[in-house]
Amino acid sequence: MPKASKDTWIAAGILAALVIAAVVAVYVPQSRRLERLRTDTASLRTQLEADMQKVAVVPELIRQVQEMKALYKDFDRRLPKQKELGGFLREISTKLAEEKLTNQIIEPGNPVREELFHTLPIIMRFEGDYLSLASFLNGVGSMQRLMRVEKLNACMNEKTHSLDLELQMNIYFTES
Repeated sequence: MPKASKDTWIAAGILAALVIAAVVAVYVPQSRRLERLRTDTASLRTQLEADMQKVAVVPELIRQVQEMKALYKDFDRRLPKQKELGGFLREISTKLAEEKLTNQIIEPGNPVREELFHTLPIIMRFEGDYLSLASFLNGVGSMQRLMRVEKLNACMNEKTHSLDLELQMNIYFTES
């Protein structure tokens, strides 16, 4: 084997210096950057999983909001300041006439003061067939005026083959 010449040793030294310089200048910083990026990626994955768990409740919240909307769909019904009995009675009379209900008697009672509002009881008696009565009650339920049916009594009239209905409802207002 021939002996390495001085030039070969110099070339080998320069090559070794270049390899060491490349390792020190390029490989080590890139390795550190790669490790930092892997750490960042791992922490971002952990954060993403935590965020996905938080977001997983959104469909349930949407379902609950829809249920609440359905539950409180009539929340915007009107609670007037005055009892406005005349307008209410006209609206009820119109609905009774639309359904061709007969023998109509409407008896407003005396207002009762509650803690935050007043209640005016109204007793109504009338007669008609089942479908007309059901349609009337549906129309009353969809009125903008806030009211509540407290008592409903229906019985069959054998003479006329129709239903006699007695209905007690309350309307509400804030001032007397």
